[in-house]
Amino acid sequence: MSDIYAWAVEGGSLRQLPIPDEESPARGTTIIETRYAGLCGSDVAKLNHPWSGPLPQPWYPGHEIVGVDTETGSWAAVDPLVPCLSCHYCDRGHVHLCPGLRRIGWDLPGGLAHAVTVPRDSVVPLPHLHDLAHGVLADPMAVALHGVRCGLRGPVGRLGVIGGGVVGVCTAICAAEAGWDVHMMVREPSRAYHLRLALDSRIALHSADLPQCDAVVDAASGHSDSPVRQALNAVRDGGTVLVQNAYAPRVVLSVPLRDVFRHSITLRGSFSYCRAEGRDDFRDAIQVIAKGGDWAALMTRDRFPLGELPQGLKALRGGSRHRPFKVLLTSGI
Repeated sequence: MSDIYAWAVEGGSLRQLPIPDEESPARGTTIIETRYAGLCGSDVAKLNHPWSGPLPQPWYPGHEIVGVDTETGSWAAVDPLVPCLSCHYCDRGHVHLCPGLRRIGWDLPGGLAHAVTVPRDSVVPLPHLHDLAHGVLADPMAVALHGVRCGLRGPVGRLGVIGGGVVGVCTAICAAEAGWDVHMMVREPSRAYHLRLALDSRIALHSADLPQCDAVVDAASGHSDSPVRQALNAVRDGGTVLVQNAYAPRVVLSVPLRDVFRHSITLRGSFSYCRAEGRDDFRDAIQVIAKGGDWAALMTRDRFPLGELPQGLKALRGGSRHRPFKVLLTSGI
């Protein structure tokens, strides 16, 4: 793998670093030649904004990976969760809670590179997709599936979704499939326009306040507690607020807890995804994506060559009219 580089953050600077030579992959691993790598919102927050939390040194980001398995020659997506598979949580399929969990793109080198070495168990063959680039949506779709399956237990009703980004869109799609009456809050007019064209007509879009909902999902960006406060204002007494938002460090809830709990509101978090109850959120997410839809093309339309990561990040800082839903980096295409 000589002369192959990966994007990394080292000493606070974003740069391309060489990947160390490997004569052959370690036992139980394989090399994925990256074709598409998505920029997750959680990565963008660390790359595009001052970040007050710790980072690995160096940090090789990128956990939304689609590429070619050099061992089989087949296209695959990469499940970034690498659990121990022997603890209390793993025994129950709650791999996202594993105390020994390692994550590709955080604890292990990520996919913003021409190639990445991953555990063989993380390689998930891709079915026929209208566009193989849509496979990078497996991670956010798995986050959405996990939230709907594990975080919204009970009878379906009216569901509010705060956040018009990829996780919010995926949540709306999963919830509508599960029978929820879905209402999304999308404040940016340009983003709302494109979503109205791309989403199922069962999903209602709102530019201001949501109607009163039985449950509300906070799937927005997390640099203030404004999204969760909006969710608490929209949920009925006795309802549930599910937080999928990866809030930045030091963001605190400014709502008096008395005002939450005296209305018997359930406030719960939904982190990552799992393999509980005989299901696998990541693999099931790929099957949802395989059904197709204009939304997947919309989420993956903005693509930059791998070497143009800084340009992709700049595009995400742009005005609302031209800001991408997601940036994909392409390699070897």
